Amino acid sequence: MKRLIFLSFYTVIGAAVCFSILSCSNRTKTSEKAVADSSKLEAASLKDSVGSAKFPPLPIDYDKTKVLENMYVVDRAGVEFRQGAAKDAPVLGKYPYGTKLDIIGEEGEWFAIMDRIQRDYKGANGETGDITQWEKVYVAKSKLGKQDKITISPKELNSIVSINVNGKETYYEKGHALDQYLHLELIDEQTFLAAQKTAKDYLIKDTLSYTKNGKILELPLTNGKKLTFTDKDIDNELESRFFYKGHYDFLNAFAIEGNYWESADVRLFDRQDGHLIVECGDYPLFSPDLKYLVTLHADPYESTGDLQLFHVKQGKVTPMVFISFKEWMPTWKPELMFWGKDGSIYTAANHVNGYWGEDGSLSDRAQFIRIKILKH
Repeated sequence: MKRLIFLSFYTVIGAAVCFSILSCSNRTKTSEKAVADSSKLEAASLKDSVGSAKFPPLPIDYDKTKVLENMYVVDRAGVEFRQGAAKDAPVLGKYPYGTKLDIIGEEGEWFAIMDRIQRDYKGANGETGDITQWEKVYVAKSKLGKQDKITISPKELNSIVSINVNGKETYYEKGHALDQYLHLELIDEQTFLAAQKTAKDYLIKDTLSYTKNGKILELPLTNGKKLTFTDKDIDNELESRFFYKGHYDFLNAFAIEGNYWESADVRLFDRQDGHLIVECGDYPLFSPDLKYLVTLHADPYESTGDLQLFHVKQGKVTPMVFISFKEWMPTWKPELMFWGKDGSIYTAANHVNGYWGEDGSLSDRAQFIRIKILKH
C-alpha cells in the first residue's frame, strides 16, 4: 500500500505544522510565473488549433492580475472552459466537479478564470513545440458555487483508487466501484451522534508510566528485557521520534506512535517479548467483539481516504484488506472516528475537494458515513 501520512494519533496538535504547506494543493495564487518568459512568447507564434479570429487566445500577466474570489465547480458533470464568453467560443477543456477556480472578472453569464493553458507553437525558423502561458478563459456562472456545495454523493462513497488483498495491490486510475468487503452509506448527524455514545476505546492511556529519558524511550518487558526506541531529532529523511501512547490489556500490547520525515505510524508491540504485533497507518480502532481492527486516515498528498482492516484472533493481528477511497477523506478529528456498539464503523468525512476550507485550513464541515463489514 502507498505511504500513509499521519495527521494525528490521538490529538491534532502536531497536525497544524503541515496544514499550511499541504494546502497548496488548492488552486490559490502564489508568486509562481509562467514557464515561458515574455521574450520567448514574443518569438513564438502560437498555433491556435482551437482558436478563431473571433475568439483569439487571451494571455494575461500573472503578477498583475487580481483574483477577485474563488468559486467551485458544483455541477457533478463538470464544466467546460472556453476561449471566449460565448457558447460558440472554442472549448479548451473541462474542469471536474469540485475544482477550485480563480475568478478574475465576469461578463454577462460568464466568469473569467485565470488558468495556465498549453498550446502548440511554431518558431520563426520552423521549429515546433509547446508553450504554457497564463490566460483568461471563461466558464458558465450557473456551473459554479461556493465550497459548501461540494458534497459526497452516495454513488461516490464506494469509488476507490486502490485495494490491497493478501499483499496483492490493484490500482484503478479512473476509479472503481467497491462491491465487496464493505458496505458504505451516508447517514444523518443524529444517527451518527447516537452511535457515538456507544463507542468504546480500549486503549489504557497510562502515558505517565513510561516517559522519555532525553531521546530514549524504554519499556520494560515481562521477560526481563527492555523495548527501546531512540529519537533521531534531525531535519532529514532519517528523522524519527517516538511516543508512548498507552497499552491494550486484551492484546497485552504497548502502543507506540512514530513520526518520521514524511510518514508516521502506530505500532503495537507485545509486552512479553517485544515482538511487533501490527503496524497501523493511524489510530487503531478495535471492534466491540475485539475481532477486528480498523484505521481511517486522510492522505493529504494523494487526496484519498485510506482504510485498513485487520482480523484479530488469539493475540495475532492479520491484514484483511487495505482500501484507498477516491472521492472522500475522513475527518482529522479522532473523536469523530469510532466503532459503534452495533458493529459498524463510523466516521465524519468530506469530499476530497471540500476537505480544505476557503482559507486553506482544514474544513469544519462534515458528512457522516457508516461502514459495515460484509461476510466473505
